[in-house]
Amino acid sequence: MSKSIINSRWLVICLCFFVLIFFSSFQFNIQHPTSNFSLIKSILIEAKDIQTDRLGNVFIITKTNQLYKYSADGKLLSTLNYKYLGNISSIDPTNPLEVYVFYKELNLVLFLDNNLAYRGEMDLSDYGIGQASTVARSYDNGLWVFDLGDMQLKKMNKNGDVLQSSGNVKQFVNTSVLPNYMYDNNDRVFVNDSTIGILVFNVFTSYIKTISIKGCDDFKMIEDEIFYNKDGKLLRYNLKTFTESIFQLPDTTFTQEISIEKERLYLLKPNSVDIYSY
Repeated sequence: MSKSIINSRWLVICLCFFVLIFFSSFQFNIQHPTSNFSLIKSILIEAKDIQTDRLGNVFIITKTNQLYKYSADGKLLSTLNYKYLGNISSIDPTNPLEVYVFYKELNLVLFLDNNLAYRGEMDLSDYGIGQASTVARSYDNGLWVFDLGDMQLKKMNKNGDVLQSSGNVKQFVNTSVLPNYMYDNNDRVFVNDSTIGILVFNVFTSYIKTISIKGCDDFKMIEDEIFYNKDGKLLRYNLKTFTESIFQLPDTTFTQEISIEKERLYLLKPNSVDIYSY
C-alpha cells in the first residue's frame, strides 16, 4: 500500500476525530434545549426586579416598589403591606423564613417573615455605616454590608455590632469598587462589581480572588455553578472547572432579567414574569 493512501486514511481518521470532539463540545456548551421547557404561568405584572428562594418562590418588585411573593407554580402567596416612601434597591430571600429588603437611598434594611410581614429594621447610619452600596444575609442570619465610606466588606449582627471587616478592598484590586450585589453560600461571600468582576471572600472577610465575570447585575448560585444574565442570555460558570457555557432559554424576546432554581426558570419581561419548568 502506498504511503499516499496511508496518509490519506490517517487524514480522514483525524478529521473525523476532530469533528466528533467539536460536536461533543458544542453539545456541552449549549444545554437544555427549548423542547425541555414547559410554561407554568405567565404573571401579568410590570416589574423591575425578581429574586427567588431555594423553594422556588419568586419575589417580584414592581416599578412602583410593591413587593409580591408567588409560589413556584405562580400562585400569589403574600404582599408587603408595610410601606416606606422609598425605592426598593434589592431583596435577599436566601433564607425562605426571613426576607431582607434593602433601601439604598434610606440606608435601611427591612426584615420580613415568610409572609412578608414586618419583623424589624436596621438604619445602618445608626451603626456607623454612612453609605452602604449593597447588603446580603450572612449564613448565620446576620448581615453583610459593603460600606462605601471606607471601602470595606463588613459582617454585622442585628444589634449593629461589626463582627468582621475586610480592610480597604482597594489593596486587593488596585481600584475603587462599587458593588451592586452580594451572595453568601455558607462558605464564601461573593461581591459583584459589574465592571471588575466577582470578588470572593471567606466568611472571615479575607480576600481570596476575583472571578472575571463582568457586566452582570446579579447572579444565582446552584451548587458549584454561578448563573448570570448578560445581554439577554443565561450563562453558567463552573467554579471547579473554570469553564463557561450557555444555558439555552425557551424565549429571549424582550427578556430583562432571569432567575433560576432547581427545576424552575423565571423570565422577567416588560409586562410579565414567566415561570417555566425544565
